Amino acid sequence: MKKILIITFIILLPAMILADTGMAPDTIVTVSGKVISDDSKEPLKAIVEYKKLPYGSEVGTISSDDNGEFTIYLHDNSNYSVKVASEGFFSHFEDLNVNQVMGPDGNITLNISLASGDVGYVFKLKNLIFELGSYEITSASFGELDNLVSRLNEYPNMVIQLEGHTDFQGNADANMKLSEDRVNAVKNYLVSKGINTERIKTKAFGGTKPVSKEATPEARRLNRRVEVRILKVE
Repeated sequence: MKKILIITFIILLPAMILADTGMAPDTIVTVSGKVISDDSKEPLKAIVEYKKLPYGSEVGTISSDDNGEFTIYLHDNSNYSVKVASEGFFSHFEDLNVNQVMGPDGNITLNISLASGDVGYVFKLKNLIFELGSYEITSASFGELDNLVSRLNEYPNMVIQLEGHTDFQGNADANMKLSEDRVNAVKNYLVSKGINTERIKTKAFGGTKPVSKEATPEARRLNRRVEVRILKVE
């Protein structure tokens, strides 16, 4: 009888501790998505790898099916790095803050387009954030830039060109200088992570190539960007 009571107490102990501390057990979050070719939009067979940040205490690898679809299971209140790779395509790197991207249903949809990465291909650094009117890179941008470092390490002979753009409003000369300073700041970050400076070219456009000419805050935000152009791949 005493043994039974002891076992019951041990089973209940974690729940009692959680109740005493006010902590809730982690919730499993379903992440479902589809991998497609950026050019043809056809589904791709891909390998999806994930790792819990910052220490890699939880890792996993799965394959998407013939329709390019996959499902992984993560914990809430956590950050993960995700890598999606398919033969003949550039790998996709993404950092996920589970609670920030969780939908109203408590799950996450993660659809990925993989680029073939031919010479001339251009992609935007989506999560690159600067202080307003400044070329100082915010800490929120480090994950995006580290993903670019990973891509450059994966293709050690790749040469890129960083292209800086600002909003077209304001002084044209100041905008050109700001876009130049920003691409140089990005280049300096990449070099500080071990990328050879000769592999990184820069070009500033100021506000001469806007994505949108509308005078809305959203349009201005879209115009402020740094893009990466592939110059060489071997």
